[in-house]
Amino acid sequence: MLTYRWCVPRVMDFRDSSRVLGLSTLANLAKPKSFPLEIKVEWGKGLAQKREAEARLDELGLQKTKPFARTRRDSELVLPDIGDNEKMKESGFIVPQEAPKYSWLKRGLDAAPNRYGIRPGRHWDGVDRSNGFENKMFHGKNEKQATEREAYMCSVFDM
Repeated sequence: MLTYRWCVPRVMDFRDSSRVLGLSTLANLAKPKSFPLEIKVEWGKGLAQKREAEARLDELGLQKTKPFARTRRDSELVLPDIGDNEKMKESGFIVPQEAPKYSWLKRGLDAAPNRYGIRPGRHWDGVDRSNGFENKMFHGKNEKQATEREAYMCSVFDM
């Protein structure tokens, strides 16, 4: 009986058909290759955007825990003041929020009535810039009411 105990198995290398591998080379191939640990360097594209997205997610997570209804008394609620910016102040775009000294409110003037019943804002200087239509309209309404009232009084007087 013939046994092949003493024989060394040889395996064909399919990457290179001309080589036949022995056990020692097979063992070397079977070992996992160990590479030095590489630190993944994040540079190049979108680092700032990634950080901003993470910050937004963190902020959203914090907002989820807060109550839905917010009030002015809420200490964490910061109302933005758009006019604090230096460039905005220099541009002159910011309208002061207090009533100016020439305002009809501070001078004690009464605003002329208009057909919509809307009072002018606090920045109105008191000058009537209308073309006179509303004055004529109110004058006509008042005359009509006066004649109706006079006719009623005459009809009631006879009783």
